[in-house]
Amino acid sequence: MIESDYKAQLSAIQNEQDLVKQELKSVEKQREDFFYLNQQEQRIYAELIATSDPEDRRFFQDKGEDSFFQSKRAQQQLEKNEEQLQRMKKELADSEEETYQLQRKALLKNEED
Repeated sequence: MIESDYKAQLSAIQNEQDLVKQELKSVEKQREDFFYLNQQEQRIYAELIATSDPEDRRFFQDKGEDSFFQSKRAQQQLEKNEEQLQRMKKELADSEEETYQLQRKALLKNEED
C-alpha cells in the first residue's frame, strides 16, 4: 500500500471514531435525561397516589408499574446501544493501530529496498 492509501484509511477510521464518540455522548445525554425524567415521574406518581381516592389508587398504581416496566426496557436499550458503541470504538482503535503498524512496516521495507 502506498503512503496516501494509509493516510486515507487512517482518515476514514478517525472519522468513524469521531462519529462513534458523538453517538456515545448522545447516548450518555439520553441516559442522563432519562434518569432525570424517571425521578420526576416517580415523584409525581408518589404524590398522585398519596392524594388520590382509595378506589382510584389501584388504577394509578397499575399505571405506575406499567410505566416503570417501560422505563426499564428503554433504559436497557440505551445500555445495549452504549455497549455496542463501546465495542465499535474498541474495534476502530484496534483497526487504527493495525493500520499504523502496517504503515510502519511498509516504510521500513521501503527504506531497506
